[in-house]
Amino acid sequence: MSDTKQDQPNDFVQWRHAPASRWIYCPLCREPLSNQTWDGRERRYCAHCGFVYWERALPAVAVLVFEPVRQEILLVTRRYPPFVGGLTFPGGGIELGESVVDAAVREVREETGLLVSLDRQFGTWATPHNDTIITFFRGHPIDGEIAAGSDAEDACFYPWDKAPSLAFSLHNMVLHLFRTEMGMTIPAS
Repeated sequence: MSDTKQDQPNDFVQWRHAPASRWIYCPLCREPLSNQTWDGRERRYCAHCGFVYWERALPAVAVLVFEPVRQEILLVTRRYPPFVGGLTFPGGGIELGESVVDAAVREVREETGLLVSLDRQFGTWATPHNDTIITFFRGHPIDGEIAAGSDAEDACFYPWDKAPSLAFSLHNMVLHLFRTEMGMTIPAS
């Protein structure tokens, strides 16, 4: 068995592309990139083949999985940066050729082992730096056994009204909106 670096487990999965400033060579023809103004913004450009690096926000999904009988929501503990060990809703990036709905169902399955049915779209918001656009769904489990997936340390249900603070401000905002909605729809005991 080899002990080379490539055979060692990756301690950090780099899922986000490098910013434009870090692109030195054209990914198509390998010639050096330069800066050129396109549509009023400076962008990385290849004078040899015409490649332009259009830096865009990444599309992502997250699912507020609600277990109605126990009145609990599903949260995952993050395995990778940012916020290793922090709690979030299960979710992640939308893959090429995948619908937003399919991505949401896949991400929950990958991170928690559960198959969910999506009840509705909760909303779409940008992260504070506008680098990711996240569509949030509300759903409920329909099959599977809860088990942390490859990019989650843990997956666990929490009472919806007592769940701890989440790692990302946007997830906390959605949790607050959900609690407000639940307070309006579930009679107090």
